[in-house]
Amino acid sequence: MNSRRATLIAGLILMLIGEVCVMLRVYYHHEVQLAKGDSIWRMTYNVGFTAPRSGVHVSVAFPADTHHGRMFRQELFYTGLSPTRPHSQRADLRDVNLVTKRHGDFTVAAEFDLHISPKSNWRSLSQAGPLSAEARADALKIAKGIQVESPAVTVALQRLREGAKSEAELVDRLFSFCTADIVLRDSDSPEDAAGAIEQRQAVAGGRAKALIALCRAAKIPARPVTGFEIKQSSDLLPRVWVEVYTGGRWEPFDPDEGFARDLPANFLPVRREIGEIVHGPDLANLHATYAAKRIPPPAGALDTSRRSLIEILDFTRLPLETHHVLSLLLLMPLGALVTSIFRTIIGVPTFGTFTPTLLALSFVYADWRTGLVVFAVVLALGLTSRKLLDHLKLLMVPRLSIILTLVALCLVLGVSVMDFWHVTPSAQAVLLPMVILTMTIERFHITTEEDGLPHAVRLLIATMAVAFLCYLVLRWDQVGQLLLTYPEVHLFTISALMFIGRYTGYRLSELWRFRDFAEPRQ
Repeated sequence: MNSRRATLIAGLILMLIGEVCVMLRVYYHHEVQLAKGDSIWRMTYNVGFTAPRSGVHVSVAFPADTHHGRMFRQELFYTGLSPTRPHSQRADLRDVNLVTKRHGDFTVAAEFDLHISPKSNWRSLSQAGPLSAEARADALKIAKGIQVESPAVTVALQRLREGAKSEAELVDRLFSFCTADIVLRDSDSPEDAAGAIEQRQAVAGGRAKALIALCRAAKIPARPVTGFEIKQSSDLLPRVWVEVYTGGRWEPFDPDEGFARDLPANFLPVRREIGEIVHGPDLANLHATYAAKRIPPPAGALDTSRRSLIEILDFTRLPLETHHVLSLLLLMPLGALVTSIFRTIIGVPTFGTFTPTLLALSFVYADWRTGLVVFAVVLALGLTSRKLLDHLKLLMVPRLSIILTLVALCLVLGVSVMDFWHVTPSAQAVLLPMVILTMTIERFHITTEEDGLPHAVRLLIATMAVAFLCYLVLRWDQVGQLLLTYPEVHLFTISALMFIGRYTGYRLSELWRFRDFAEPRQ
């Protein structure tokens, strides 16, 4: 059997296996049902605000995962705004940060699906690990409405502390005091800790502040939590409860509802502070509405009552924060496929095999206009430096290291300039892979010396054109989500690359290049 026939057979086998795997996964998704007691909810945000200028940052918080609840789908809709990062820097919370491109009125809408399970025990990062010195100090500090050193707080703590044999018993006493002795009122009552303890009455959230103040006065770390009680409602209101660090872990307490150390499964935290779900500096006319409704379980909803090794192959079960990065990784082979088609079949030369895909990847998180400016400036400075270094006759490795250093300095300078003028939403948005830029500069200079500047410029233009097409592929979020759900589709990608690898016919560019030979002789 010759290699051409073996390639054809191998490609067809891979396509057949891929089709079978996709069909099996579809069947598995439709067969799996929710466990008894589980529920699926769809929550929506509708936000409006006015920004006085461009460059104003807006933070939108989403429910975090707990032991009994997780978010498995998220969509955000906006105009006139740019995202600064794909997810929050904190591992236990989800914040999406946006920046305004202009002044005026803006609207933001969000829709996401939640899986609530009373029996499940998903991994939660909010209650794990020892406290750092910084986190402990933050959980013991005096804050607005939490008067730790107030005489009312001090007197109440001294009385409640008498006879307490342990920290856990003291926390229970403080909680019982805030729940039983402080009456919940609708209005005309204090909302701060000192007033609530002194007058023995408070509005919603005031008892939570009182508990925090008492715990912090006793040197027990405590923090407020703003979140939602997920239930059927077209006007869902955020609520506040408390997390107290006792026994080496954060434990929840809700003085308003009387829940201690364990909250209902449908309580999901959003911010570990008292504040708006959507907030930002200098925002005017901010208004937000929240709604939740129960929906039928979608195909592939996870049965939390049983686990099997087959779940390892279900990448959608991974934390939502990883979905964007994983789908981007799964899109990269399609970028390589685009490059292969242009180089092998169309005959468009590029700098390196994977340079277009990697350049496209570097622009995914950036605004493409600022990215192009930084790329052009760094490339020009790098080529100038490379030309000057050529007179020193340095060895290749030190020469590349010097160029890498200069590229890094240029990138940092570019980040500083962009941030100063508010041209780009964040410093990370203009960072391009330094190694790719360094090698591109080196290859451009070598090509210029060997084949002339016009050829090097044409090669650079071709590389950027293919990179642009790869960029469009990498920004194809729907296909990325499809590949995350059905990764077996890449068996078809491998088959296509195998067939392209056996292509020995004329390239399309050669048909144009040698068109004179096709003309009939006179």
